[in-house]
Amino acid sequence: MIDIEKVKNEFEKYVENYDIKKGRVRLKKEHIERVAKLSKKIATKLNLTEEQIALAETIGYFHDIGRFEQIRKYDTFSDKDSENHAVLSCKVLFEEGLIHKFEIEEKYYKTIKLAVLNHNKDKIQEGLTEEENLFAKIIRDADKLDIYYTICNYDFESIFWYKNFDQEEISKLMIKEFTEDKHINYGDIKNNADQIVIFYAYIYDFNFKFSLEYLKNRKYLQEFTKAVIQNFKAPKIEEQVKEILKISEKYINQKTME
Repeated sequence: MIDIEKVKNEFEKYVENYDIKKGRVRLKKEHIERVAKLSKKIATKLNLTEEQIALAETIGYFHDIGRFEQIRKYDTFSDKDSENHAVLSCKVLFEEGLIHKFEIEEKYYKTIKLAVLNHNKDKIQEGLTEEENLFAKIIRDADKLDIYYTICNYDFESIFWYKNFDQEEISKLMIKEFTEDKHINYGDIKNNADQIVIFYAYIYDFNFKFSLEYLKNRKYLQEFTKAVIQNFKAPKIEEQVKEILKISEKYINQKTME
């Protein structure tokens, strides 16, 4: 059995090694804590055992733990400009031995590692056991839900890859990928206007009805749409995101009614 209080305390101790006064460090610490709580909430809603709920919450604490080293070494959250933060998290936990401080039984290691490695992939890798797949799904949903919280409550511009917000429209290719393919090819994103679509397309990747209900009840997509309109200002982009929002709301309503 996992001692979740031990996990929380050791996480706090680990973060003390970094300058919490730095905005990025604080932002990531708060994100991880919220994801851990959401993971617990999802696991509870799924009627999992006490042991499984503790494991889901623990994975929440571990999924981005490599971010602190990423900030220290590269001063960025951009994986393409540094290294894959999920891989770095596993390196810190398992290669450097941080996980031993949490006093977690070795029987949980593989499930934890696979969940962390898969939380930021385009899709969950094939070949996982039913249990491994379950925890990979939980952390992916929890992480995305908190990304919505972050984009609605923190600095809007910080979530975008590029500095320029003067684009006139979202490309036709990105609109097609959202409406027809229901899957975004990140390699097709050429500017911040194209990146907008990513945050709506997350809806297609949620694994549990509870997650979509949570998203719907908190009106995150509506808040994000307002922020897009305020920050991009182009009439065409306003028209496009309002239409994307309608499609998103219809999809969520259908899925939560099933």
